[in-house]
Amino acid sequence: MVGGGIAGLLLAHRLRDRDPIVFDRRRNPGKQCTGIISRSTFQKLSVSKEFVDREFREIRVIYRSVEIFIRGDFIRLGRERLEKWLDSELGVMRPVDAVIRGRDEVLAKGSVYRGDVFDASGWKGKANWVKAVEYVTEPMDQEEIVVTLDPRNPAGFGWIVPLPDRTLVGALSRSDPRPFIPPVSRRVLSVHGGAIPRVKPSPTSVPAIGDRTGLIKTFTGGGIFGIAELLENFSNFDRLKREIARQYFITSLLEKTWRMGLATLRFMNGKTFYVDKEFDFHSFLFSLRKL
Repeated sequence: MVGGGIAGLLLAHRLRDRDPIVFDRRRNPGKQCTGIISRSTFQKLSVSKEFVDREFREIRVIYRSVEIFIRGDFIRLGRERLEKWLDSELGVMRPVDAVIRGRDEVLAKGSVYRGDVFDASGWKGKANWVKAVEYVTEPMDQEEIVVTLDPRNPAGFGWIVPLPDRTLVGALSRSDPRPFIPPVSRRVLSVHGGAIPRVKPSPTSVPAIGDRTGLIKTFTGGGIFGIAELLENFSNFDRLKREIARQYFITSLLEKTWRMGLATLRFMNGKTFYVDKEFDFHSFLFSLRKL
């Protein structure tokens, strides 16, 4: 397994009866991530519920004086804790630069390793990068996830995710996301961030999982969605590729018609919509059902 992020570790854990070796260039495991996914996606990961930081039943979407409510079954995955636990349970070599030399050969630290090779090394190639910044603040007394929209941030958004011991407050944008982070009256404990590639999924020369495949969603599920689906069955790639294509269509449309789209939200003010397992599919945007 080349790549010891969440994708490579989860796949290695699924294949643990075959004593997999995981190679990773990072010195330590554990990436911080907002980690909001549907319960159905979490169940496909086949890991303990101890890695669920909190369960949510509602997302409140706010644009100026407009509020829209989305009901469903959402969880916050403790990705950082999960990565560290998986790393401790598996045979992981860190830090090491491993080179894939075919479907059954890897070169690492001057040695050749042979066996079935899986590529979880992250995205390679061109991408339209989207920036994200997240503050970890003191906890808030709040039950639902809050998503904020801004006319200056086409197809981007801010969020507030209250957890038992802290709150995640962040934003996503093509430009600097910091102006779009929702203001909260809590002390900031730490800050982290990164970039998310918007790419076209493409097959690889060896079996791949995670960002390496390009199956990365911007709105919901993130990379965890594609990982969970491929863990179930690698033949799901073509179906997932079509789903990511929907993402491209929707995000491109939203960026071009952002202000017009926001103006139409006033007709949905106060409405509550229900989504279930469709939450991690962009098709839910076309099939929202009002309660």
